[in-house]
Amino acid sequence: MSITVRRNPERLTWGNYISIPIVIDPNDGTEQPAFTAFNFDIPDEQPRAVDGQFALAETFEIIITPRARVKMGGPHTPEILAHEQFYDVGFVVARVVARELMTLRAGDERELAAAVWNTVQLHFIFRAGLIQRRYDLDTRHGAVRYDQQVWTSRMSACLADPSSSQIGGFWL
Repeated sequence: MSITVRRNPERLTWGNYISIPIVIDPNDGTEQPAFTAFNFDIPDEQPRAVDGQFALAETFEIIITPRARVKMGGPHTPEILAHEQFYDVGFVVARVVARELMTLRAGDERELAAAVWNTVQLHFIFRAGLIQRRYDLDTRHGAVRYDQQVWTSRMSACLADPSSSQIGGFWL
C-alpha cells in the first residue's frame, strides 16, 4: 500500500489552456505567450492509528493538474508547448511529497495536519517555486534553445527515476 501520484493530463496540449487577453508570469511579472503552473489535490482522508500515533490513510492518490493560460491570438508553437510541459515539476515534486507523507506520524490530528501543511509548503510552494523561477530565468522563458535542452534533459532524467529527490541540483 502506498500514496501514489498521477498527472492529469500526462502531456499538455493547447486544449488544456484557457485563452486570456494578457498572460503575466507571476514569478517575474513579465508578459508571456503562455504560462503553466500546477494544482495538486491531496484527498482529505481519515487518519489511521499506527503504533499509538496518527498517520495519513495508507493508500490514496495525489493528482497534479495544469493551471494553464495562453494569450488570445498569441503563438501556439511546439516550442512554447514544450517549454510549458515543465508542468512536470508538479509531478516530480509530488512523488517526494508522497514519500514524506507516508512516513509522517503525530500525537494528534492537529499535529498531523500541521505536519502535512509544512510538507506541502516546503515542496509544492517553496521548492517547486524556486525551480520554476530558475528554469524560466535560465531558459529566458524557453527562448534560449541550449538551456531549454539542458532543462529538458534534467527533467527527463528526473521523470525516469521515481526515487529522484533533485533536478539540476535543486531539491524537489
